[in-house]
Amino acid sequence: MLTVYVTSLRRKLKQACQKIRCLETTDLEKDKFFTVMAHDLNGFVNTGHAALQLYRSGVLPDKDAGFVLDSIEEKFHTASVTLQSLLNWGKLLFRGASISKCTFDMTAVINAELDLAKAAMRTKDIYVINELEFRQYVYADPEQCKFIIRNLINNALKFTRNNGIITIGISENVRPGFVVIAVKDSGIGMSPGKLEKVFFPFGESTEGTAREKGNGVGLMLCREYARRNGGDLWAESQNEIGTTFYLAVKSRTDHLTNQQSGVKDRTCHSPVAQYHEQFG
Repeated sequence: MLTVYVTSLRRKLKQACQKIRCLETTDLEKDKFFTVMAHDLNGFVNTGHAALQLYRSGVLPDKDAGFVLDSIEEKFHTASVTLQSLLNWGKLLFRGASISKCTFDMTAVINAELDLAKAAMRTKDIYVINELEFRQYVYADPEQCKFIIRNLINNALKFTRNNGIITIGISENVRPGFVVIAVKDSGIGMSPGKLEKVFFPFGESTEGTAREKGNGVGLMLCREYARRNGGDLWAESQNEIGTTFYLAVKSRTDHLTNQQSGVKDRTCHSPVAQYHEQFG
């Protein structure tokens, strides 16, 4: 009896030690979370505020004033991406992220995110080739997919040089049953060592071609969301040539094939679907 009691105590002690280590890790991640959020957002807001003051001074020629406005819009768009990344990371870490899957048009999501990023494209004179000519219906959480696409576009803009090219298209027959979106840039690329760590949280951050800052959270969250939705996210890259990110999302056709007979698919009525219904 004594041996059984001691064994039970040891097991409980081991479990308690594991919980303590988990709490310590969570506490460290919490500190990183608030430090990164404060640093990044403070930088974006200060830069945007300075540019806004310069614009309102009235001393700029029309051409320069337009450039400053584009710069302000680009800064606040980047700040929005950063804030959304950090808030989603905090939610995932502390509360877990719920998933609400439905059928929606991924092409509409991509078009909407490209519209939001137009100021950044103008600022760096980047040309985006959108090869998505048809609606691509997928079955996933539309808000999480929107977050992934926004980050991938923002990341491509960040590491593409002025007058560079970004291409968005479909990779055919890569994964049966999935729609695979490819976001390809002509940017600075990555070494094999950096590519291996690109999805690690709070890793070494590389400045963009216009000295844009990063926090090492966005891509980690993107892959986590992709996998939680039954898909995946991976990348290929070459130094000084560019990087391609591949997002695999379950196709609507594959989802309907695997449904039980008589169960109807849920069509999404999120803002993404409303955008599609309004603009087609």
